[in-house]
Amino acid sequence: MHPLLTLYKFQGKSLFRRMTRNIGTVKGALLFIFGIAVVILWISPSAYQAMHVKRTDPAVVIAIVPAIMLAMCLLNLITSGGVKAVVFTPAEVDFLFPAPFTRRQLLAYKLGKSLVGLLFSSVLLSVVFLRHAVSWPFAWWGTFLALIFMQLLAMAITLIAQSAGERAYTRSRKIILVAMLLIIAAAVIPSLKAGDGRLGFLKLAQAVHSSRIGSILLSPLEPFGRLFVASRWWPEGLIYSAAALGINGVLMLVVFYLDADYLEAAATKSQKVYERAQRLRKGGLSALAKPGKKGKWAIPKLPHLRGAGPIAWRQMTTALRNSRGLLFVLLILALTVGPIMFAPGNVENAGTSVISAFAFSTLIVGALLRFDFRGDLDLIDHLKSLPVSASAVSIGQLITPALMMSACHLIIIGSVALAIRKMDILLASAAILSLPFNVLLFGVENAMFLLFPTRAAANPADFQGYGRQILMLFVKGGVILVAALIAGGGGAMTHFLGAPASIAVAVAAILLSALALATIPIVAWAFKRFDVAGDVPA
Repeated sequence: MHPLLTLYKFQGKSLFRRMTRNIGTVKGALLFIFGIAVVILWISPSAYQAMHVKRTDPAVVIAIVPAIMLAMCLLNLITSGGVKAVVFTPAEVDFLFPAPFTRRQLLAYKLGKSLVGLLFSSVLLSVVFLRHAVSWPFAWWGTFLALIFMQLLAMAITLIAQSAGERAYTRSRKIILVAMLLIIAAAVIPSLKAGDGRLGFLKLAQAVHSSRIGSILLSPLEPFGRLFVASRWWPEGLIYSAAALGINGVLMLVVFYLDADYLEAAATKSQKVYERAQRLRKGGLSALAKPGKKGKWAIPKLPHLRGAGPIAWRQMTTALRNSRGLLFVLLILALTVGPIMFAPGNVENAGTSVISAFAFSTLIVGALLRFDFRGDLDLIDHLKSLPVSASAVSIGQLITPALMMSACHLIIIGSVALAIRKMDILLASAAILSLPFNVLLFGVENAMFLLFPTRAAANPADFQGYGRQILMLFVKGGVILVAALIAGGGGAMTHFLGAPASIAVAVAAILLSALALATIPIVAWAFKRFDVAGDVPA
């Protein structure tokens, strides 16, 4: 057996050990079962809809799948600003690079390792999107080949960048991006002139797909969409499978033909990626900055506020200097949420839809904004040594994530208000309640973190970690739901007694603010009882 195949065998055994490491204990078994149950609950609604709801028109899928893949290709070009590298783990760099393997053998090893993850991802995604396909085998096969295409394309772009050099590649990348955007604009502008000016993603995809120049651009991607909605193996299944495999084969030949001398760049980049992953595991998004890198942006000094001001200033500065990705997310939200809520028949319910989306998305995004105790897990001993009260430390830690999430909410509300051309009572209420709600959210988040500190999952097979995180998410959601019911109930009762809607919203805001402020002593108590000698996880 080839040594690299033997390595695959050993890695499979280690993956199985990681998945079942703590399953022998009662706690580990329960968390493992809970993690599996969450995955099943996630895909079950999609499977149920696929069996009981009318399937999507195949013509729509054929038009939208190439457009999605084109968008991902553009995103890959946009985010590949400098010369990147094929990334290996530090252990692979130490043991495989000095070994008697050629560069192409190492590329084949990397591709084979990626295929295992793509195989697992394609199974889940094919079930999630089964409603839009005719049968599951074709949904899985089309998804799997599409994911392979994106993987090979990313690797080809990486090797082209290393072969051409950073300056030449950057110039060529910009030319390709501008050309593709001009092609898309040429396909979309006639539809805008002929329609009412409202162009959602579906209409955009159909406009590009139906145009002559757009159809030429999307033609290499169309076999993946047609394979996804195929209904039988002969002739369409085999024909489109052969076309998709041929396209992936051409990309693979490009990858192996380039054979760039990537090993030195890969070793350097792999170490940086590993260090960034470790910082992310320890401190979340706030730890992604390069150590020792001087930031270009700063904010004025805040008032002292008995020590809360300097702590909040440090977190704000960290967030500002590492907020490029967050600003990009906010921009995407501002550009997409408004048009989505402006869909025909949904204008009157835009406020309700936005508030419902807040209730779910905030719980998810809030876990990423770790500019608080969650990002300072390894610095809690330093925070405890400061001549500052626990309440002041807690206030300083909660300010930054609450303000960032509130800014995200206001941008979404503003985009929806512009889309529907009015600010209804629900949107206005959401804007007023946003800040106290976020203070409550991050107060609960940090209190539970200090009582039950954990780090981010170290590997994708950590089902116990997933189960623990989802369980904590349910508990936090339950606490916040109770607080929202109390505040909302008070406002509803005030309105029921004859008060105008503005007074009812004010009452709800006061109650929610009181509940939010009540979390600060709880966070301070959890901070004081935190034992840095025994509570800091490995």
